Amino acid sequence: MNRRIETRLAAQRRIDDGDMLLHRALPAPGRPSVGPFVFVDHYRSRSARGIGDKPHPHAGIEVLSYLIEGGVEHRDSMGFRDRLGPGDAQWIRAGRGILHAEQPQGGRHGLQLWTSLPPGQKFAEPTYKSWRASDIPELQREGGRVRIVAGTIEDVTGPMVLATPTVFAHARLAAGATLTLAVEERHELALYVLEGALEDGTSPLVAGELAVMAAGSAVTLATGERPATVALIGGQPAEGAILFAGPFVMDTPERLVQARDDYLAGRMGRLEGVPF
Repeated sequence: MNRRIETRLAAQRRIDDGDMLLHRALPAPGRPSVGPFVFVDHYRSRSARGIGDKPHPHAGIEVLSYLIEGGVEHRDSMGFRDRLGPGDAQWIRAGRGILHAEQPQGGRHGLQLWTSLPPGQKFAEPTYKSWRASDIPELQREGGRVRIVAGTIEDVTGPMVLATPTVFAHARLAAGATLTLAVEERHELALYVLEGALEDGTSPLVAGELAVMAAGSAVTLATGERPATVALIGGQPAEGAILFAGPFVMDTPERLVQARDDYLAGRMGRLEGVPF
């Protein structure tokens, strides 16, 4: 059964100053999560201006970064250091707490997303991994192609494996294209339009909109007179309560206090030599 759009949500415009445009699609009013995803930022900057270029902590989550254009250097308190380019993806299991910083190499366009770790893994040991563009498989169809970063679409499985079953894909569609993709029927899924528009009856789904899908075994993406780029996100629903305290996401108030205390006491490590 083909999935239909159940809810449409406009992403919040958090920054729009002529240099950087940043939309936040999750959390949204009345919708704290889609699958395990609890935070989705879509950004584009003209300059080397950073968002997370100063050392800052995370705990209780997995942090996913996907770069569409530009480059960025990564450093963290576990000693990992890396550099990402167009089409590359990054995964950080923050767990009990990690500090990191990102130094842009110029203008950038990309996504940063957080997934909530299950209650039993909120204080897991932090770790890091990244994939080059050539590591990410691509499903090609007439009029479009889909890069699968995590999860399985059709019979193609992405290399990123998270704490719970998760789907994250990036689709590019030509004008007038229609793609139907087989997906896991039990997953919560949503589409976020990065550029262009998707056809949906009489009211197109436009850039900056998040569409939460009803249940079904297939997703159809269709464009009109313009091409479009779209992110498909979701997976197994987040477990436990979702409580935010800035960069910490826990399932109890006591654990939020513990994360804050661990950070202030230096138990998440130190990150020296930043700015880079």
